[in-house]
This record gives sequence, C-alpha cells and structure tokens, in this order.
Amino acid sequence: MGKRIYQIDSIKVFAIFSVVSVHFLLNSGFYDIDIESLLASIGTVLRLIFITAVPLFIMSTGFLMGEKTLDDTYVTKLGKVLLIYIVVSLIDWIGHILILHNDFSFSDALFGLLDYSTDSYGWYVEMYIGLYLSIPLLNAAWHNSEDKRYHLYIVVTSTILFFLPSLFNIFGKILPDWWTAAYPIGYYYLGLYFKTYLEQIKTIRVKSLLFYSGTVFIFLSILTSLKNYGGIFSWTTQNDYMGYQPFIVSIIIFLLFLKLPFKDEKNGSFHFLLVKISNMTLTIYLFSDLTDSIVYYYFKQFVPNIEARFVWAPVIVCISFTMALMLSFSVEIILSKTIFNRIRGEKS
Repeated sequence: MGKRIYQIDSIKVFAIFSVVSVHFLLNSGFYDIDIESLLASIGTVLRLIFITAVPLFIMSTGFLMGEKTLDDTYVTKLGKVLLIYIVVSLIDWIGHILILHNDFSFSDALFGLLDYSTDSYGWYVEMYIGLYLSIPLLNAAWHNSEDKRYHLYIVVTSTILFFLPSLFNIFGKILPDWWTAAYPIGYYYLGLYFKTYLEQIKTIRVKSLLFYSGTVFIFLSILTSLKNYGGIFSWTTQNDYMGYQPFIVSIIIFLLFLKLPFKDEKNGSFHFLLVKISNMTLTIYLFSDLTDSIVYYYFKQFVPNIEARFVWAPVIVCISFTMALMLSFSVEIILSKTIFNRIRGEKS
C-alpha cells in the first residue's frame, strides 16, 4: 500500500464543507432576491467557490481510483455505498416525520429510495453508481498508453465535450453540447491526470500558482458579480457543474490543495480527525439533507428577512455541518461494529 496523500483528504473535507455552504444559498432564499447589496454580491463570489464541491469529489475519485481494475470483488464493494445510502435515507425519512411533521408514508420512502428522492441529496449516489461501474473501463482507456500526449488527448477531448460548450455557445451553438451531461467523466479524468503527473505538479512554484490562480479567480469573480448585479442570480450552464467557471475554479482549488506541505509522518489528532472526516464525506453529505431541513425550518422563522440571513451564514453552516458530522459518526460506528465487521469476517 502506498503512503496516504493527506492533500486529498483535505480536498474531500473542504468539499464536504462546501456542500453545506453552497446549500446555505439554496435554503436561505439567495436565489430569489435581486443582487443589489454587498453581502449578496459576496454571495455570488462564494458560490463560485463552493459550487466546486461535487467536481472536487469526483476529481478525488479519479485521483484515488485510477489504478482500479475489474475483479471478483470490485462490483460488490459498491454495496457499502448503497447500504449507507439506504440507512441514511431512512433515518432522513424518520427525522422529517418526527421533527418536521412531514406527511411521507413508509411506502413513499421505499419508492423514494428507487428514484433517489427520500434523501433529496441522493442524486449524487445515483450519479456515483454509474461512475463507479464505469471506472474499470475509464481506467482501461487511460492505461492503454503511457504516452503523455495520449493522456492529454483524453483530457482535452473531455474538456471540449463536457465544459467548453458552456463558454463558446453563449451566443449560439458553436461546439456540440450533447455530451455535457456526462461531465463526471471529465472531472474523473482530471483527477486521474493529476495523480499520474503528481511529481511534475510538485515542481510548480507555489508563488507562480498563487499569482495565476488569484488572477483568474479575481477575473471570474468580477465577471459573475457584474453579470448578476441588479437582478436575480442567473443559474446558467456557465456556472453549473458542466460550466467553464466551476471547471476552472475546481482545477485551481485542487492544485492549491495538492501543494499543501503535509509531512509523510502522521501528526497526532489533526491527521486522525482529517482522515476520519474524509472517510465519512458521503455519509455527511447525505445526512446534511436532514440537518439542513431542520436548521433552515427554524432559521427562516427566526430571521424572516432574506437579506438579514446572510450575516448568519457562518453560524448556520457550522451548525448544520456539525449536526451532520455527529449523525454520520454515530451511524458509521454502528455499521462498522455490526454489518461491516461481519462482512470482513466472512471474507477472511
């Protein structure tokens, strides 16, 4: 086994916190008001950062699973993801009934498991199932050749098919955009590219990376602020997951995190907590549907004015994240001591 790359754990922890953060905008009413105040304008810039959560997760998957091949146990390992999804979704359903008094029957919950609606954030699991099953094929294509030009061809082709249409088709169709919905493949290959050429990335000067990254990000921030100022935030293909803006910012964030100066040896409680949260990101992600629902139900009553809610963002995000983290930790312990341990015992 190779040494653990704590930079990837850091990316995953940042991504899961970004999930809860970007959902503040969704649940606070940000998308329903005119962007006219300084706080609202800051919200458009923060969205540019936090919308990268899903891309960063997929890029981390490409980085970590780029060597996976199809074997007797590969498909069965997907069972852990499905079990976590089912358990968390049912707890989510119970929580909505007992705490929020929603009228969802047990049959609604069961059918909701099939269409990924019992937990409204379950769409990610639906996407991940397809991506996971495709990974041996994606890896086989990548490792068909070790030529860097071949790998660049894959990355450039993915970029053209999945992300560039959002930039070049603003004033009319120039590039084919039929494939943009398959954007997870593009992010997966980006992560795999960074893993393959990690040693070359390490040679990039931090000052140069910060300068160029900062310049690009400032330009995108000004662009998105000017575009949305004076009206309701415009959710377009340019700032959606297949958009060039999240694509660029995701690359910037991923590269910056890869340059973090982690030492090879473990550093006590910090590394332990980092790895622990990193390993629970899917559970936290799914539980945040319940914690968001509870927190924002009471928060909206406490602060009815949408603009006034923005100053509470750090507090509300931290509360929802902490609740989801605690629930995830409890469920992970129970599953580890029961089902997962039993499965490991049978395999051994």
